[in-house]
Amino acid sequence: MSNSVIVDLLLVPTRLCLWFQSVLYWFLVYGTAGLTAGLVLTRIAWRALKDPYGTFHWTVRKKQPACLRDPTLGKHGYLWGRSSGLRFHYVTKGDSRNPLMLFLHGFPENWYSWRYQLCGFSGQYHTVAMDLRGCGDSDAPSQLEDYSLEKLCHDIRDAIDELGHTSCVLVGHDWGGMLAWHFTLERPDMVQRLVIMNAPHPASWLDAVLRRPSELLRCGHACFFQLPALPEFTLSLEDFKLVRSLLCGGRGGIRNRARRLTEAQLEGYLYRLSQPGGLTAPLNYYRSLLSNALYKHQEVEVPCLLIWGEADSILVEGMSGGTRPYARGSVTLHTIPGCSHWVQQDQPETVNQLLWEFLLDREKDVERCSSRRGAGWAIKWTRE
Repeated sequence: MSNSVIVDLLLVPTRLCLWFQSVLYWFLVYGTAGLTAGLVLTRIAWRALKDPYGTFHWTVRKKQPACLRDPTLGKHGYLWGRSSGLRFHYVTKGDSRNPLMLFLHGFPENWYSWRYQLCGFSGQYHTVAMDLRGCGDSDAPSQLEDYSLEKLCHDIRDAIDELGHTSCVLVGHDWGGMLAWHFTLERPDMVQRLVIMNAPHPASWLDAVLRRPSELLRCGHACFFQLPALPEFTLSLEDFKLVRSLLCGGRGGIRNRARRLTEAQLEGYLYRLSQPGGLTAPLNYYRSLLSNALYKHQEVEVPCLLIWGEADSILVEGMSGGTRPYARGSVTLHTIPGCSHWVQQDQPETVNQLLWEFLLDREKDVERCSSRRGAGWAIKWTRE
């Protein structure tokens, strides 16, 4: 018997385990998607019986809100993706000769979600907040395969190159954070430091789901978004009521009263989402990123700061701490009490302070961090 045959036989148990893990994962995802869809359709039917016109009504915004044109937030520009040929919109502030700090937004946001950080770090950094592929004023290809993880990572690489830099401080939130994790795993040479806000390490997310499948219901929206067409239709109902609730609702919205979105600011997010096909491209991120949950690379080699809003009602509780086994470099975890999923908008002063401490290497092994709403633990791990 040849050595290759022996090796193949020895690998059979491992391959079977991976196959079973993959089957179990997708069973949980689509099972949760089906359950969520049933609940959503029941709610739609009930609302339609009470107010059919209001339920099936939504408005396409014709004029760009003034908040997206605010010159104090930075200069608007466009860059071309060398790999894709797509045009990407971004807002920048600060001297381009300074180190690059690149911000990646989540759903249902755009570059505007980083307004407090664009201004807060422009004195010492070249701050740039992108509209990612399919979002805001960036080009939006229509096919699901155009949102593959490989192409999304190429977009980040091309942006760093086109902006005249070789590396950056990479900052991501929500699925912008998930994308930042993946890009750092692929191209650690282009990331000086990694900052993640309310987005678990991809392998940590998978581990949490497989250990406690019931927790998947906490992020059932991500599973629901795997379905075709229905999520877009549902999010549009009642003039994007669910999108409004995500950002401004009592359960999941921004909790800091001083930072709650005004109607004009909310329109800054609804403007592009309300256009024909405006929801499909952002939802394709969920469809792509979840399909890559069984990602083969795990260890993050660059220094990492993880900021987590303790009152996050969207992501599974405890995912933040699960990042530790997948970090080769130092990882600092901060939780902000009373802070929602929208952490950089909810508590911008606290977030910016934590960012500065991380960037200036002022972290201690274990320290107390304070916010306007109380105190939270900051823990730093380092692997020798």
